[in-house]
Amino acid sequence: MILNSVFPPRCPVCGKLRIPWESSTCPECAGKLRFVKSPVCLCCGREISDETKEYCGRCEEQPMSFVRNFAVWQYDKCMKHSIADFKYNGRKEYAAFYIQHMKQCFGRQLRHSGVTALVPVPISAKRRRYRGFNQAELLADGLAKELGVSSIRLVKRVKNTKPQSGLSPKERKQNLTASLEWDEKEAKKLRELPVAVALVDDIFTTGATMEACTEVLQAHGILYVYGLCVCIGNE
Repeated sequence: MILNSVFPPRCPVCGKLRIPWESSTCPECAGKLRFVKSPVCLCCGREISDETKEYCGRCEEQPMSFVRNFAVWQYDKCMKHSIADFKYNGRKEYAAFYIQHMKQCFGRQLRHSGVTALVPVPISAKRRRYRGFNQAELLADGLAKELGVSSIRLVKRVKNTKPQSGLSPKERKQNLTASLEWDEKEAKKLRELPVAVALVDDIFTTGATMEACTEVLQAHGILYVYGLCVCIGNE
């Protein structure tokens, strides 16, 4: 409490000093973030405009291997600013805000789905050195404690990938498949493999990264893979 009064925490939306510090955001940003609302695609978790449909156009054309992805917020202008500060400007404390809402929105659904472990989406060694951390690991580790489950790094990235923007869906998949591997060293630490896991990441865009990670997990015996992310792009 004394520390917060001397160094007030920053708003995880705009980055300004958060006064009163007891609130989760500053007064100006309260309610600015757009939660993902029903109806949503039963695969990727994206909002869909036609409530008579179960899946978005993308998932109808290209079915995913994971069971279902859950997302808290829309990846709009406010969320882009927040995530950029989190990943590139050292605002690791924002993770607590994201984790709080991930738990509130989807903690019960993950438990009911039989998820007993969270798997952070890996980043390359080069990106880890540049940022100093993997944002997905911060989220997975913190949320695992809140839910009383394990956080395990079963997928590793073995090489840098080309930027995904501008690539076709086929090229995106090839780009990622060659860069991801099962982490046998981490797997050997487990008494037994979990039946169901949830991949954790900050942003879901096309789903190519989550799909590639899912294929690695399923190829090594994980039966059910779910996804959980902070925010998701529009269809």
